[in-house]
Amino acid sequence: MKSENSGYRALNVSLGKLLIAAAWVDGEINEEETACLKNLILKMPGISFADWRRLKIYLAYPLSIREQEFVVKEFSEKIFIDGHSKLAWESLITVLKADGSINILEKGFALELERSMKVSVDSFLRTIKYYLFKNSIENQHAWKSKKLGRDKLIHEFFDNPVYFLFRKALVQEDLSIPHSKPELQKVCLFAAILSWVASEDGRISLDEEDLILKILVQTCGIVPEIATCMLKVANSIDITELQLEDLSSSLADSTEEIEREELFQSLSRLVVLDKVLSMREWECLRTVAIYLRIRKSVWETTIEKIKLKTTFTET
Repeated sequence: MKSENSGYRALNVSLGKLLIAAAWVDGEINEEETACLKNLILKMPGISFADWRRLKIYLAYPLSIREQEFVVKEFSEKIFIDGHSKLAWESLITVLKADGSINILEKGFALELERSMKVSVDSFLRTIKYYLFKNSIENQHAWKSKKLGRDKLIHEFFDNPVYFLFRKALVQEDLSIPHSKPELQKVCLFAAILSWVASEDGRISLDEEDLILKILVQTCGIVPEIATCMLKVANSIDITELQLEDLSSSLADSTEEIEREELFQSLSRLVVLDKVLSMREWECLRTVAIYLRIRKSVWETTIEKIKLKTTFTET
């Protein structure tokens, strides 16, 4: 005997299209979702394997907005044929309950669907998709293995946040770039370290900014306009000691030992700009030396030179 909520073939074919449209609403259907759809649709009364084969055209690629509207309209029209309104909604609920994913009262679910249908086709299809694949949706990975959009840049951001923001600033200021990307990435790391050292007392003086720009231009070979933009970005970032270690390690990995030691010598000039070396400044310089993997002999030579030109204070 036919179940009172088993529907009829035309309704169930239309329902099959609706479920596929709902599965496509976020632009993709994975293998698990395809298998679920096939299992549910082939269990609908009156649906044959031939019907499933014809429905597979809707699985071939995402439905356009116009196609979504057509599918929803077609389903809604089946609701009002021969008084099958209740039958249509019950048929939909029965299908969505097949994997035990609906955990709210059927009446409440039907009302939720009706409300979302009044809002928009997209909202309606998303509601259906959520209940159709509720378990897999809620258990999906927070970060996809195939990175799209800004996610592709996450690794680059953590390795070199200054360059990440610097590149954005370059676009906004419409500056021409006579330097290569690897060169800019390396100097951005150094600019961030210089900025961190200069701000150890809570502020960066104009003299310190002038010296940093001079180092970026003369030592690193960056044109003045780019160096100014780079320093502006570096100063805008609040760098923690943990980030300093990451930035310094990245710089160490991207430079040869001789080049790295030359950069460290330039950095030491910034520390003793006021000809006074405090214990805090000494610690900052020592920290950077460790993170940059500066040789002990270079460190000792640098400190000896500093002692000849500065006054040491423990404050």
